[in-house]
Amino acid sequence: MRINKLLICVAVASLCTGCQTNVKKTKAPPPVEPPIPVAGTDLDPHNVEKVRVGETLKAYPVGRFVDPNDPNVMHESHVVYRKEAGAGWNLSPNAPTVVPLGPVLAVADPATQPNPLPAELEQKVAEQNQLMTSLIEQNEALAAELGKLGKELAEMRRKSAEPKSGGEP
Repeated sequence: MRINKLLICVAVASLCTGCQTNVKKTKAPPPVEPPIPVAGTDLDPHNVEKVRVGETLKAYPVGRFVDPNDPNVMHESHVVYRKEAGAGWNLSPNAPTVVPLGPVLAVADPATQPNPLPAELEQKVAEQNQLMTSLIEQNEALAAELGKLGKELAEMRRKSAEPKSGGEP
C-alpha cells in the first residue's frame, strides 16, 4: 500500500513538472486611455464658474455652551457649517464665455451682437427719439416766450405803479 502511494506521488509529480516549452512572449496590450471628452458634453473647468455658481458655505466656531433645551447637557466647542447660498446659474457673467455647442465653439458675448433689435423696433425707437427732440425744442421756445411775457408783465406793473402826472389829485 505504501508503494502504491509512493508510485502515485511520483507519477503526479512527474506529470506536473513536465518539460519546458518555448513560449513566445507577447507584449501586454497598451493600457486603455480614458475617452476624450466630446464637444457638447463637458465644460472647461475654467469656464464652469462663468456659467454656474457653486454653493457658498461658511464655518462658524461655537464655544462651550449649555443646551437651551436641557440644562443638564453641555456642548463642547465645535464648528457649525452653514450653507449661505445654494448652487445656481450665473445669469450675469462678467466676461465672454466659451460654451461648447456640439462640434463648434461659439463665443457668447451680448455686447458684440451686431443687431440685437428687430428692424421694426429700431424704427419705433427712432420715431420716439425724433418726437423727443421736437418736444425739447418746443419746451425751449415756450420757456423763452414765458420769459418774454414775464418781463412785459413786470414792466406793465411798474408802469401802473408809477404816480400818474396829470390833472388828477
